[in-house]
Amino acid sequence: MLAVTGTAGRFGRLALAAVLDLTAGRTGTVALTRDPARAGADPARPGLFVRQADFARPATLPPALAGVRRLLLVSTERSPRRFQLHEAAVEAAVAAGVEHLVYTSVVRAGDPANPVPEAADHRRTERLLAGSGLAHTVLRFNVWPQMLLLSGLARLAVAHGELPSSAAHGRVGYITREDTAWAAARVLTGAVDTGALDTAAAPGATGAVLNVTGPGLTDAEVAAALVEATGRPVRHRPVADADVPGALTALGVPPALAAGWGENDPFRRQGWFDVADDGTTRRLLGRAPVTLGAFFTAHRAELTAATP
Repeated sequence: MLAVTGTAGRFGRLALAAVLDLTAGRTGTVALTRDPARAGADPARPGLFVRQADFARPATLPPALAGVRRLLLVSTERSPRRFQLHEAAVEAAVAAGVEHLVYTSVVRAGDPANPVPEAADHRRTERLLAGSGLAHTVLRFNVWPQMLLLSGLARLAVAHGELPSSAAHGRVGYITREDTAWAAARVLTGAVDTGALDTAAAPGATGAVLNVTGPGLTDAEVAAALVEATGRPVRHRPVADADVPGALTALGVPPALAAGWGENDPFRRQGWFDVADDGTTRRLLGRAPVTLGAFFTAHRAELTAATP
C-alpha cells in the first residue's frame, strides 16, 4: 500500500488526488490525517483507506502504517516541535517496515550555512533520514507562487503598480504547489526512477536528494510577468531591508505577512532560492513545469480584483 500524510492540508490533498489518479484504484492508498473527517478525498473512492495518524501521539502511528510499503511524509507546518514530529514519523516508518519514504523539504536545506529559518528543521530531518537506513527520496521544493497570492502581495502590486523589495537581482525558482504535488505523487507511485536522477548520490547511498524548481526569476521579472498576465503597469521598486515591511504594509499587506515576506528578502538577494534546474523537475513531472507567467494568467481575475 501507499500512504500520504497531512491529507487535510492543501498540499496533502493535491498529492493524494494525484496518487489516486496515477494508481486508478489498482494499488491501495491510505490517507493519513489527524482528523479522519477531513481526509482530503472521498473515503468511498475505490482503493482509498482513511486512517488517523497524529505525529504528536506516537501510539496512533503503528496502526496507521500497518501494511504501508511506500510513504509520502509531508513536512508539517513550522513550529517549535516540528523536528520532533518528523522524528516520530520516521521512527514509526522504520518500525513498520516501510520500504521507501518520500519527504518534502526545501531547496538548499542540506547546506549548514543556509540562514533561511525554514531550512533548519528540514536539514535535521534530512540527516535523520540519511541515518535511518530507510530507502528514501528527499524532494527539495522551491517557493510556491501561491505564497504571492496568499499574502495578497501580487494583487496589491497590480493594484498599486509597484512591487517593493530589497531582493535586488536575487532569483527564485518559483514552482507551483500543484506541480510539486504531482512530482511527489509520481515518486511515491514509482512512476519515475529517482535513483537515476540523483547524480550526486554517493555509491551505496540509501537516499536520493532532488530539487524541484522552476526557472530563476528576479523581482523585476516577477513584476514583468504580472504586467504580461494582467495588462496593468507594475514595476519593481528597490527598497532597503529595513524598509520592506513598511513598504508592503503601505500597499495593504497585513503586518505579520509583510514581516515574514520581508524576512526572506536578504536571503533571496544572497541567492539561497536560486537553484539551477538541470532538467530534473521536467523528468519528475513527465512534462515542463508551469511557468510563473502561466500561473499568473490562470489567476488573472484574482490579481485584478478591486482592492478593498
